[in-house]
Amino acid sequence: MKKVSTYDSVIKDLFQRDRSSVLLDLLTGGVPVRQILNVELAKHLERRADAVFLLEDESIFHLEFQTRNDQEMPYREGIYCLLLGKKYRRRIRQAVIYLGEAKMRMQDKLDLGQTKVAYTLIDIRDIDAATLMASARPADLPLAMLARGGPEQLAEILKRAASLKDSERDKVIAEMAQLSGLRRLQGTPIMELDRMTSAIDIFRRIPKVQALIQNARLEASHTARVQMLREQLKAKFRTLPKWADEKLESATPLQIRRWSRKFATADTLEGVLGKK
Repeated sequence: MKKVSTYDSVIKDLFQRDRSSVLLDLLTGGVPVRQILNVELAKHLERRADAVFLLEDESIFHLEFQTRNDQEMPYREGIYCLLLGKKYRRRIRQAVIYLGEAKMRMQDKLDLGQTKVAYTLIDIRDIDAATLMASARPADLPLAMLARGGPEQLAEILKRAASLKDSERDKVIAEMAQLSGLRRLQGTPIMELDRMTSAIDIFRRIPKVQALIQNARLEASHTARVQMLREQLKAKFRTLPKWADEKLESATPLQIRRWSRKFATADTLEGVLGKK
């Protein structure tokens, strides 16, 4: 059974609210969505697809969202494809959007001999934030925050969210606050957000903005600790291998604190970070 991410329901709603988004248009090749399908597949397998759409060309488009690398993804997509094909007896198109912070390390195909699986795999950072920000669809603004250049344009994205009508504005900003945990927001964007909340009255009336800023401050503090430990490790052990950099990038605040304590007495890199 797919483990439910705390971000899944937010991301699913972004794609289903307007039955479209710039990113969804790109993935379907511009074929419009006719209907959103609420699909529960093979209860004995306990599988539920993230989002399934009936497109105007009569094909079924299945979209999955991933916030972490999953090496089992090709097998999962193969199972979903067969189950959807059996249920609808139509052409099945599939895509996986990766929204995580760590570098994407999943495969987009699987060859088992006579049986082959292939689907579109895209890191949302392959999409420029400006493309999503140019959209008139409110749901594209939280996605823009996750796209390439999004963290650097956070203040502008928030300004555009604030210009929406009341109910839509509050919803979009709340979604941004929730999804901000997927990105390490730091530096100038946070300073700009602090300035904006002090200068623009509307932000002081939206509690979720404060949650967004607090989350970003915590991430900025964590990033600073990671960088400090990285520099200490380089000074002691010289050049860091790729595996060490990857462990640092995906580390939790608790791990960073534990490794920092080990640093002073450890004689090897593995003594600080553990096994490769």
